[in-house]
Amino acid sequence: MKLPHEFYQLPFSFDVGQLTKEIEQFTESDWVTHHEGFQGNSAIPLISVNGEFNNDFKGPMKPTLALDKSPYIKQILASFGEVLSRSRLMRLSPGAQVPLHSDINYHWYKRVRVHIPITTTEQVQFFCHDKQVHMGAGECWIFDSWKHHKVENNSDQYRVHLVIDLAGSSQFWRTVFQHSRSIVDDQSTALSSQFVGFNPDLPATFITEQFNSPLIMPAAEVEYLTNELLTEINHNAQNTTEEVSAFRLLMAEFVADWRVLWLQFECTKAGWAHYHALRQQTMVKASQCAKSLQLMHSGSAIKAFEQLVVVACMNIELSEQYQGSNKSAAATPNVVAKSGVGKNHPAKAATATTASPIAAPQSRNSPCPCGSGERYKACHGKVS
Repeated sequence: MKLPHEFYQLPFSFDVGQLTKEIEQFTESDWVTHHEGFQGNSAIPLISVNGEFNNDFKGPMKPTLALDKSPYIKQILASFGEVLSRSRLMRLSPGAQVPLHSDINYHWYKRVRVHIPITTTEQVQFFCHDKQVHMGAGECWIFDSWKHHKVENNSDQYRVHLVIDLAGSSQFWRTVFQHSRSIVDDQSTALSSQFVGFNPDLPATFITEQFNSPLIMPAAEVEYLTNELLTEINHNAQNTTEEVSAFRLLMAEFVADWRVLWLQFECTKAGWAHYHALRQQTMVKASQCAKSLQLMHSGSAIKAFEQLVVVACMNIELSEQYQGSNKSAAATPNVVAKSGVGKNHPAKAATATTASPIAAPQSRNSPCPCGSGERYKACHGKVS
């Protein structure tokens, strides 16, 4: 999420000893290597899609078996009083690093990752844009994940953080902006923190995300997200006028045609082939007319457009979940207790043959049902 400053220390602290006891119960086989193969990076999912050991962003979030064995971590999660998303223990090996990157997909645009260090040393440094900090054990931090960031573990010990993804209620953001401390603030005055200790008799109840990706994104949100990208592109003086103008025109046409489709089909299956054709054609055009455009501090504008809008605006792999919710009398929050489309008629340019005959799996990271051996997102779910 974009933030006014790179780092904020939140006014909470936690029992490092108790946290250490809980992570020591896990064996080496419990730690899952990073899904992109980052050397020395591993994790244990605590809240994930369907409570499974995955790295997915879309779908109902549920606690994993690892979280069920961690009573203090459950109490920490509950202490925030927020609707929780992907959460995990993240480990960085001695001498390893989290490579420089920015989080520009749909999940991260309006979510922050709360970091609670458990095992660390001062040789572990977190970099974000032009700032860096050492997050001390038992402290609580958030950072601007939209900017380029990295982590270096220059020690001979493992670094382990508890990380919690959330969008944040108004109360959470009041705490951030009124009671937390950014690294540009006066550091001579100690931050007044609330200590959250372990109480073995305290039930831990929290709510997890259930609907975190739209089946088909409404036109208003598509317009909002593209305008956000255009604002960043306009503020980067290194971008050429020609590419900025071409991308602005393409985004206006994409939003207009998406709105026309939405007015005809909304989320119904009859429109899926048309939505898919429009986003494919737009992605091809964007790659041709604006391939050099850069955001302010986050890298390629085309990559951001793909991850933030194109991939996120259509999630038909979630159709069964949404159909099931529509059949219910009311949606119940998941409370977890301790136990070139045609100018005038966009739909007419897409034919029935555009629709994929392959049924989408629930996760885009799942194997493609066609039997190719590729992930669905790289095969029949590919958008460009």
